[in-house]
Amino acid sequence: MQADISTIYDSQVCSVHNFLCRCTECGVSEKEYQQNLSIAYIRRGNFRFRVFRNELDACSGLFLLCKPGYEHRVAHVHDIPDQCTIFSFPVESAQRLAATAPAYTWFFDNPDKDAILVKATPEMELLHHHIFSVIQKPHYPRLWAEQLMTELFLQVLSAGSRERKLPELSDRQKRNYLPVIEEIKLFIHENYTDDISLPQLASIGNLSPFHFNRLFKQVTAATPYNYLLQVRLKEAQLQLQHTRQPVTGIAFAAGFNSLEHFSAAYKKQFGKSPSSIRL
Repeated sequence: MQADISTIYDSQVCSVHNFLCRCTECGVSEKEYQQNLSIAYIRRGNFRFRVFRNELDACSGLFLLCKPGYEHRVAHVHDIPDQCTIFSFPVESAQRLAATAPAYTWFFDNPDKDAILVKATPEMELLHHHIFSVIQKPHYPRLWAEQLMTELFLQVLSAGSRERKLPELSDRQKRNYLPVIEEIKLFIHENYTDDISLPQLASIGNLSPFHFNRLFKQVTAATPYNYLLQVRLKEAQLQLQHTRQPVTGIAFAAGFNSLEHFSAAYKKQFGKSPSSIRL
């Protein structure tokens, strides 16, 4: 397997690696072995992950969660190079973190689970976007980055325990449309404060609004509007938790055009008012 793997963050909490495949044709890797628990966010591409008796069909928009101590192989599906962000957690710290709530221990306690795929939610993808962006800047707050990594780790574990249905896509759809959807999601993450329209998003992929709307929901399990709404709400929650900015300012900074709309949507999503998080 030909790849460039660079470590872009390293601490006792977590190491983060940027994996860029350089293979020019499909093939199967040699056996690989890892000592840490890893969570890989697949930013681009499609590959088969073979571990023990299982073969997982990994593609962009999914998280691949792997226990340590298992040999695995990776097989390419098509010629689009894989790109992944790999979060590597020391086993002891990952188990201590997971032990904070019963909902997180299912993966460690089940001997039949060595690796699973987890469908990314808009909230998880925003967390990944923030982490991947911030740790590559010359100067960044390490505490902020590690708090986001911890939250992402727990969200992936929690979502995996519910075994959400993965999107059913043909090889043609994965090859032709997943890169387009990832480009559009990245645009949303970088422009969620703007008044984004459906035709604007569809034009990024040279698709009709109708075709784009149907395809986006098939891949992400959310309409473009609901995806954008969840990104805005998660960004607002992060700002409420980690800053002292006024609620009104946070609402408008996250892309909402009225405090009433923000408060109602926030309470529906998180079960509490925005101001209650600071009580």
